[in-house]
Amino acid sequence: MTTIISPLNYKGGVGKSTTAYNLGVALWILGRKVLLIDTDTQCNLTNLIGHNQTGNDATLFEWLTQDDQKMPVYEQYPDLYYVPASNKLSNIESFLMNKRNREKVLAKKLAPYLSPLPNGNYLFDYIIIDCAPKEGIVNDNVMSASDYILIPTECSGFSLQGMQNLLFSINDVKENLNEKLDILGFLLIKYDKQTRISKQVTEFFETNYPEKVFKTRIRKNIKFDESPLKHQGIFEYAPEANGSEDYMSLAEEITGETRPTDWQQKALTAWNIKNNIKEEEKQ
Repeated sequence: MTTIISPLNYKGGVGKSTTAYNLGVALWILGRKVLLIDTDTQCNLTNLIGHNQTGNDATLFEWLTQDDQKMPVYEQYPDLYYVPASNKLSNIESFLMNKRNREKVLAKKLAPYLSPLPNGNYLFDYIIIDCAPKEGIVNDNVMSASDYILIPTECSGFSLQGMQNLLFSINDVKENLNEKLDILGFLLIKYDKQTRISKQVTEFFETNYPEKVFKTRIRKNIKFDESPLKHQGIFEYAPEANGSEDYMSLAEEITGETRPTDWQQKALTAWNIKNNIKEEEKQ
């Protein structure tokens, strides 16, 4: 089956797009077929990927608003695909407001791509949906289409900002729109075991949500801030950094599987091939 996971937090700047992309790549490194979908008007995931959009390219906006539009899927690497966002999404809320079953538009669009193929396999093993940091119809659509919500939580004094509203929204969608929806876990971001605030935030979530906190912590790493400038995730930009180790561990924790021996080079090699970078040019 296809599992749909959506990193979501109503607070901005907590690493949703970073998590969406790097978790997707980590699952791909484990041999999974992965689709990334960008639903955020800021297009952070799309920009991180480095999608070169032309005026005629279909994006998420066209897919949601045009009945005859097929999924506008683009290939990042073989078996790793994405649906880009665009600035047109700034108008999507007003469009959805006038639709019947407006919270289920995305789920309806995804449905044809979730059925098993004649050979019993599925088009995608995982779909990762990147979300905007706010309440609204788009995120209601995301939750209605998802199996799990992954909540990236920054280790800071603002970590609980918007959390109660988010949890209320998840429960509301679960009760009224999508009974299978569940919280996959709280993922602690910018973790530093030496700081008091990291310890306090960790203690809070482990005390209040003991079965829903990932053992994996995403440690502080400047490489996360640098990599988008190169249109690379952590696996392409700094495969030996602790950020790569952390997201690889997260994928292992989610799947229960063990990384391949070539895990540190797989994404970087694929990125170089895609961008026609020869070994001598890197040196």
